[in-house]
Amino acid sequence: MSSSAFARRFQLVVDQLTQGNKKQFAQLTGKSASHIYKICRGVSRPSMAYLESLYQEYRVDLTWLLTGEQSDSAQPTGALPSKDLVYAPMFDVQASAGMGTDVQAEDISDYFAFTKSFLSSQLGVSGEHLAFISIRGDSMQPTLYDGDRVLVDISRKVVQNEGLYLLQTDDGLMAKRLKPLKKNSLQVTSDNPEYPSWVIQADERDNNPVAGRIMWCARSV
Repeated sequence: MSSSAFARRFQLVVDQLTQGNKKQFAQLTGKSASHIYKICRGVSRPSMAYLESLYQEYRVDLTWLLTGEQSDSAQPTGALPSKDLVYAPMFDVQASAGMGTDVQAEDISDYFAFTKSFLSSQLGVSGEHLAFISIRGDSMQPTLYDGDRVLVDISRKVVQNEGLYLLQTDDGLMAKRLKPLKKNSLQVTSDNPEYPSWVIQADERDNNPVAGRIMWCARSV
């Protein structure tokens, strides 16, 4: 099987499902945009699990895609299904739950799909301003652990009630518990009692902006 021939057929799938928009195709199918670009250039190959998902979701003819021969049970591409899905990007950065880490890059590395009904009923958020960030460190244990992925509503930058937030500090991006105090100051607390708490005064707020509120956590077991 020629990689270039497969890449051309895969490009046809992208053309029909998203009018050739590789980034949109990546969001739609739960892959990183860079991976889709590599497949279309013939320098990378998708897994069979991913190909099977294209058949199940969009009736992509895998026989045609892999061999160039048409089968009777499917079609090369299908119409986009009407789905109640929201795709939250996973950013290639980490939020330290210890003493901070510098943000080196903010490239999207992957996407996670949620139903709009789950986001609305369980989390009280919409899908327009969501992002996944990885946690590093142990200062938020037992609430958050090293390696956890947290779903952040980046539209919630005003701390009206105590909660978990992403905070940008001189030491980098941090996941912390924030509580509003009098005179527009903020208390910054770690759930791990071994780490100290501190207060951000009103005149320091601009140098320590809130990046968003943590709404949900995913971890491996």
